[in-house]
Amino acid sequence: MPHGKRESGKRKIRTTRNMKRAKILIGLISLILICAGFFLYEFNLKVKYHGYLLSGEKAPDFTLINHYGTETRLSQFRGKVVLLYFGYTHCPDACPMTLSILKESIERLQNNRNRVQVLFITIDPERDTIQKLRVYVPYFDKDFLGLTGSSQEIAKVAKSYNIFYQKESDVESEAGYFMTHTTSVYLINPKGKLILEYPITDLNPEWIAEDIKRILD
Repeated sequence: MPHGKRESGKRKIRTTRNMKRAKILIGLISLILICAGFFLYEFNLKVKYHGYLLSGEKAPDFTLINHYGTETRLSQFRGKVVLLYFGYTHCPDACPMTLSILKESIERLQNNRNRVQVLFITIDPERDTIQKLRVYVPYFDKDFLGLTGSSQEIAKVAKSYNIFYQKESDVESEAGYFMTHTTSVYLINPKGKLILEYPITDLNPEWIAEDIKRILD
């Protein structure tokens, strides 16, 4: 093969290799930039709120009976921040503590408190009648709503929010039994999206109020 053709072939090979390397390098740079952008996006979101970020997907809608005996649908509170909690009236500690903290959180909002709705869904419909909820829930705040339904309805709503609960009948108690359950509070924004979760260990009224103010601004 003539010398010129060999040199030309070598240049083509080098050019092809260089192009492949360039493509790989560009791909790596793009991946790094995407990862960096995602990290910064997530970091900015995390420092913006005190609660744990959720998917931001639409909160599962449901219809239950409130403690006044009328149907209540989650979507009817569109335009408000909703604080959603699953508990029961015979709860000895987590539930009354959580509702007290939510009351204090709402009080910190002052003029914006009417833009927030707290919903307490019982996981013990067997004992938590409408009458029982009507006494228990407004004790913490007159604007809080207690919700109940059939065991099947409650189970369906709880499952849609990944709420775990079960009866502990082997525990000695005057109430007869306790309920083991998820103790997180979920925040749904005015557009109906599920965006924040507050585990019981991070229930701070000041933090919750600050997050709500940011959302409402």
